[in-house]
Amino acid sequence: MARRGNDSSGPAVPIGGGVPVDPHTGERFGYLPRKAARRKIIIRRTLGVPWIVGALAAAALIAVAGVAFLLSDPGRPASRFEDAGALSAYPAGEVTALSSGVGWVDRRAGVRVWLTTEPFCDSDGGWGLTGPRWDSSGRSTAAQGNLAYAETQLAGGRLFVDAARTQLAVGRPPVALGPCRGSRPVSR
Repeated sequence: MARRGNDSSGPAVPIGGGVPVDPHTGERFGYLPRKAARRKIIIRRTLGVPWIVGALAAAALIAVAGVAFLLSDPGRPASRFEDAGALSAYPAGEVTALSSGVGWVDRRAGVRVWLTTEPFCDSDGGWGLTGPRWDSSGRSTAAQGNLAYAETQLAGGRLFVDAARTQLAVGRPPVALGPCRGSRPVSR
């Protein structure tokens, strides 16, 4: 039996749980669930206005953070990437001139942006007309070396290109190409 202070006029908490009551005034001073009565856990008062205000302030803070996140355009990569337009403007399985005219978007296997103004050869899938030629993987047997391709990112259905960060085509030995029959210039 739980008692309040040194007062022995009656139990502060009814046996078996319930609502604690002040024996002198009869006023409830907390809530005691039945299971908590065995553990002697007493919630001393109801949650008041400060708790409601605190919850609303926390909700407002989360809402402000969410709006700031959305306004920061999370779908767009870092500022070093330039928007090259919608990815759907560059058909899958084909090589299309980049909208800026500084290279080619190759969607034959993934997405790669070749940084060359050499004409694309439809007949063999390489670049260049006569002289130095590059195969479909950007490799060449000529002294000029392999083609460079730009770092790309896709976000929100758009293609973003960083022409300052490039890599050279590497891999198996290049395929020797003859003169091109049927080419397209890089400009549209």
